Amino acid sequence: MYKPAPARLKKTSITRTRTGCLGCRCDENKPTCNRCTRLGQECKWVTVLKFRHVHEAEASSSNSEQKWVMTDRRRGKKHGDDEDESHSSADSSTNDCVEMIGRSGQRRLFTPGALRVPHGLIPQADPGAAARFYSVAWDWQCLLPIASAIQCGDSHLLTSSPLFLDMMTAISASHLSRTSPQRRLLVSSSLPQQHNFRPDPAHESVSQEFYGSVMRKMARWSEHDFGANPILGLTVLTLFCLIESCMGSFQSFGLHFDGATKLIENFAAGALVQNRSARGLLEPLVEARMQMWWRRVYFGTLEFHRHRPEVALDPLIKSITVFETRRTLVLLILCESHRINNAAIIAHWDRYYAAEPENLHAPTEIADLQQKVGSFDQHITQEKEKLEAWCQKYPFSGVMQDTEVTSDNGALPLQVRPLQLESHAEAMNMAYYIASRVLQSSGPLQSLFLDEAEGMRMQYSEAETWIHFLLRVLAGMSWKDCVQYNMYTVGITGILLSCLLRSQDPGIGQWCETWLEGCLDGSSFEEGSFPAFQTLKIIRLVNEERRQGRDVFGLFQTVEDGGGSGKFGSYQSQALSSLLIYSRCRRTGQLFSYCMSI
Repeated sequence: MYKPAPARLKKTSITRTRTGCLGCRCDENKPTCNRCTRLGQECKWVTVLKFRHVHEAEASSSNSEQKWVMTDRRRGKKHGDDEDESHSSADSSTNDCVEMIGRSGQRRLFTPGALRVPHGLIPQADPGAAARFYSVAWDWQCLLPIASAIQCGDSHLLTSSPLFLDMMTAISASHLSRTSPQRRLLVSSSLPQQHNFRPDPAHESVSQEFYGSVMRKMARWSEHDFGANPILGLTVLTLFCLIESCMGSFQSFGLHFDGATKLIENFAAGALVQNRSARGLLEPLVEARMQMWWRRVYFGTLEFHRHRPEVALDPLIKSITVFETRRTLVLLILCESHRINNAAIIAHWDRYYAAEPENLHAPTEIADLQQKVGSFDQHITQEKEKLEAWCQKYPFSGVMQDTEVTSDNGALPLQVRPLQLESHAEAMNMAYYIASRVLQSSGPLQSLFLDEAEGMRMQYSEAETWIHFLLRVLAGMSWKDCVQYNMYTVGITGILLSCLLRSQDPGIGQWCETWLEGCLDGSSFEEGSFPAFQTLKIIRLVNEERRQGRDVFGLFQTVEDGGGSGKFGSYQSQALSSLLIYSRCRRTGQLFSYCMSI
């Protein structure tokens, strides 16, 4: 009925494309297309950007073991296992070399901090390459006890285990993530600076990937596997605890710590007694537990502090009588001294409140409160004796000089002469010792019984002498070392805050505020796994109260939050909006308690 329509004739024979110049869909003749030439117009082209994955590292394999070669294209340098790694690094604070063991059992010297991690590395495409990269990027100075453990006679059992290698990848990636803050995509000018930064998401995702992989493998272990590999199992559980401690996850840390103690009880106790290097695994485990205790104290509610049990080694770990290290012993003394001091302050406030005429309390209740305050000297004397024994057994190396610090009643900043110690570890041990002395000083507590300003001031002399000494140690320390090496132990900012609450001199508080402000230049946001900006905020609050004539001696969370929700993708686990403050009027001696928004 109808004939098919004839084919439509082409209007032109010119080929047109969508990839031509900006002026037309042309024939793509270059440098000028024919149409632009005919029209006499400028021929402009789109610059095409082609994206590809770039890895700063390439792996090369040999017959004995796999090596990882790092290439810095900006400098044209390569860092490998076979080259001399004794060159200096701006990020390295020590020249100490740690002997490491390769997969073939060969030993080599590794210089911590000699490797610069390429910015924005995302090695997820090749898990093997990621493991090799993070094994080289890891700084063993962060966990020397584990480095010693893998150098013992049966080290091949650890270094050849996929579980151990994957777990070291997880903790190395986690450490790099926490120490490499990245600006968030969506930032707000109304929020404080720290809220606009987060840990490096690339390293964090790698850590979580390997963490989950090891968790799935460990879930398939039977009792026979734990019995056959008790040291490997304990090593992996210890590394689990360390990751959870730096992430601020109290529940997950408790699960892993309980698992480690059960493993020791059922399978590993004998091996730990016989193997001195393997006992080194207990040191980071106990340190992480003390760090979690300290982080839970800052900040907890008043009721939480009232019911804190004695700080002591787990009975099972304590039963391994051969386990005794310098760091763990002083941390136990420090935390227990802090608990006793806090308990005495709270009991004194309760006694003061119960003695008010409008408050009716039974005489027996008041007597119990008086007994709690009076028992402070007895309990703290025991900790003093432990600290003296510790100092005699582990004397500090080098010569220590008396403090030479001057203050003009806070009108001028303190003039602090730095005290240099031979290593960061030695400086931290010194700081723990001094902080223990401050917390064991009875003067600040005795001042609560006085109402004369001059009498109060004299009671602080001993504690403030030790605090001046602590400031000298702080002035001689490297903040970068504190951020790098205090991630799995009690940090310097935490003990600084506790000592500040046991002083009255405004100059001390102002020095602490100025020092911490200088450290927080945007390259780091936490130290000792504790948000440093949060510490700075509290120090400013304490200093402002002192300027108002009130001495703060207690800070408590107003709402119990279990320690927070963890720090995945963030640098703080607790969203502090207000604090309960215990303070005393310096002029009248009257005690106050009030909530303050922060």
